[in-house]
Amino acid sequence: MDKKLRWSERIRETELLGPFKRSVLWVFGCCFDCDGCIARNFRYGDFNETSPEETAEWFLTCGTEHLTISGGEPFLQAEALARTIALIREKKNIGVIIYTGFTHEELLERAKTEPEISSLLSQCDILIDGRYIKELDDGKAYRGSSNQRIIQLTERYCGTAEEYYSAPVGRKIEITLNNEKTMMIGVPSADQALIWSRIKGLSGDGGSGEE
Repeated sequence: MDKKLRWSERIRETELLGPFKRSVLWVFGCCFDCDGCIARNFRYGDFNETSPEETAEWFLTCGTEHLTISGGEPFLQAEALARTIALIREKKNIGVIIYTGFTHEELLERAKTEPEISSLLSQCDILIDGRYIKELDDGKAYRGSSNQRIIQLTERYCGTAEEYYSAPVGRKIEITLNNEKTMMIGVPSADQALIWSRIKGLSGDGGSGEE
């Protein structure tokens, strides 16, 4: 029986967090406690729980060709995520980007004894790795701090990724508002994070889309 997937937020379509229009899934739960993390509500509190089959079906209704997985820490749920991606790829050849607090080297070492880690890595096209380090937050787009690397594990995004991640666009975010909650998508600058905290204070609720 497949393990259930615990997740905090998901969005059907955005142009952030990777090349092309893509869907984003933020998983729940994290083993790190990075100073300055703006996604602490993805580590504590309420979460949703669906099977890999249900999660795959959700993505297939989104109409996008690309998926970004963040959190929380995706590799704590490697088995369920690998199964979800495999189910999606039975019906659609999608591109997958994963944000993780582990380094690529740490994951490769764990994969020697944890086959689910190897399975999820094999499903990933771009890995953005490493803990968020507040002192190394240099304001560059698409990652939280300069120690984090954008690693192409397959050739799927070759050319496109180089152009996307090297563009001098600064940090962009999207903020969605509805009657129930606010949601931020992207990796914010310090000023954007301050604005976001004020919006959350006004709304009394919220979710975050940083890795």
